[in-house]
Amino acid sequence: MFQRFLRPLCLVFAVTMILTSPTIILAQAKKPKPSPIPRGRPLTKEQYASVKRVKPAMRQKALQVASRIDDLLKVNYDYHNVKPNPKLNDAQFLRRVYLEITGTIPRLDQARQFLDSSVPSKREDLIDRLLSSPGNVSHTFNYWANILRLKDRPQGNQIAEPYLAWIKQSLAENQPYDRWVHEMLASQGKIWDSPATGYLLRDDGMQLSGLDNTVRVFLGTQIGCAQCHDHPFDSWTQREFYELAALTFSTRTRQNRQTKGYANGNPVQRVQKELKEKFPEKKPNGTFNRLLRANLYYVNETKANLRYPDDYAYDNAKAKQVVVPGVPFGKQPKLTAKTSKSKAFADWLTSRDNPRFTVAITNRLWKRVFGRGLIEPIDDIRNDSKPSHPELLDLLVSEMNRLNYNRKEFLRILYYTDAYQRQASTQNLDLDTDYMFPGPLLHRMSAEQAWDAILTLAVYYPESFQRPSVKQLSRIANLDLATVTAEEVTKRAEEFDEQVGKKAMARFRKSSSYKGMLLVRASEQPLPAPVGHFLREFGQGDRELISGSNDDATVPQILTMWNGPITHMMLEKGSVTYDNLLRAKSAREQVDVIFLSILSRYPDSGERAIAFKEMRKGNAGYGDVIWALINTREFLFVQ
Repeated sequence: MFQRFLRPLCLVFAVTMILTSPTIILAQAKKPKPSPIPRGRPLTKEQYASVKRVKPAMRQKALQVASRIDDLLKVNYDYHNVKPNPKLNDAQFLRRVYLEITGTIPRLDQARQFLDSSVPSKREDLIDRLLSSPGNVSHTFNYWANILRLKDRPQGNQIAEPYLAWIKQSLAENQPYDRWVHEMLASQGKIWDSPATGYLLRDDGMQLSGLDNTVRVFLGTQIGCAQCHDHPFDSWTQREFYELAALTFSTRTRQNRQTKGYANGNPVQRVQKELKEKFPEKKPNGTFNRLLRANLYYVNETKANLRYPDDYAYDNAKAKQVVVPGVPFGKQPKLTAKTSKSKAFADWLTSRDNPRFTVAITNRLWKRVFGRGLIEPIDDIRNDSKPSHPELLDLLVSEMNRLNYNRKEFLRILYYTDAYQRQASTQNLDLDTDYMFPGPLLHRMSAEQAWDAILTLAVYYPESFQRPSVKQLSRIANLDLATVTAEEVTKRAEEFDEQVGKKAMARFRKSSSYKGMLLVRASEQPLPAPVGHFLREFGQGDRELISGSNDDATVPQILTMWNGPITHMMLEKGSVTYDNLLRAKSAREQVDVIFLSILSRYPDSGERAIAFKEMRKGNAGYGDVIWALINTREFLFVQ
């Protein structure tokens, strides 16, 4: 069943013979000279060195834990009479780990090297190398961008780039998960000085909704209902919601009359008045105003107290009464007049004594690897939620604690398992059906994986563009609002446009675009991509909802893959695929090049014969073979 689902290549070629494909039309029509495909530049040694590697000394322990996981799964196979899926062959394994660890397919040379290798440990070696690569940082950033709703401009004049850069840097450094979350929840100051504040700035002015999002993401629990009434399906009460919210309510996200920026009055009004008086011929442009207002965003803790709402109707508290802070489970924080409430909240949420924190991230990462959580839904864990494999969940939680929340080492264990290295299951499951994990669930590439995979076929170094660093942005954009002058803001605005803003992007687009498309990895594209972009057509969300992306099939996706510029690009002179075909010394090798490049495997005898027949037509035939393969389910699905 699995092979029938993923490899209907003969049918695709037959359809190609009957219908005139877009590539044939392109080959036969007279058209303008194509846009040159930019090559980019390879990453430097320093950029590779910035990514923390997994530890060779920890491999043996990882293999042992992986074996224990397989043993626990086998118990359930036997009990439920489930037959595990066949093991992946090398080609299937190669493609899966590249897509799921780096977010793209292997290059031709990488595919050949792995498939031709006879080293017994080559699978573990590849997993370790990919986890230690910049590609893993890019792909993991995309994963968290979907969860954390990352946007370039989350609110009005906010400049979120330092926060986005900090997330990538934290992932490259493999910062422990508990410290990473704690920093996002407890950091204070401006985003230039403390980029982790971007997390709280994302929900600027929405303390209660922001708390709901935080608990859902990091504790796997939905408490939004309890904002208005006791939760109808869980044990959360409205009082408990407000007690927890009292720990975060005093945190504000903008400068005000009590902060240093207002020492000389409203800084925006003061600077705009100065500009009008001293430089009447100058009018503030968008960057001037944006830069000035962006410095108003400032995370700070105030003495504000939360009160119960006017319509509070339960007997355990009174409407408008000041709420005494507290937590619904785990250790109660000890609060004094000098205690930072936001730090107390971060301490509690990320504590090992918090029963939900470790379970939530463990369950989330398991689902990332296998396609389904041990508890579903992964963001609605309740007191009565029952994991499908309780002993396995206990083992994974203990491992996460043993590893001190090292996500790379935890994922390494999961990738080492026999269960992960089995063929994917094609069954559809509802939330009430337990899955025994005979293999991961089959799924279509994410929008970001599909984009990055096609770039790999066309562009030599799509990772060459990197967004500005925190340090670079801070030097230009950080203003002291108490003393800044109109002249200084004007100068900084010009510098911002020239080095990291509109002018800088225009220069880069000129050198790194094809038919208007910016040829960089999905992690470096605008967040989110504009409506109509390939990424949005393939399901990237608008970043308004947690995990808002989807993998639904649509007609625009079909049209994009059949006749869009992104698929034509790989057929143009100068593309990676085009150049690799030119280097091939025989027709047989050319067929190998096409299959290895697109599907990461060698063709079988039937596919080879069909490809030979098509390629005898000349350039159009080569295009048809390539076009047919990228339109197969085998290309778009992660086996």
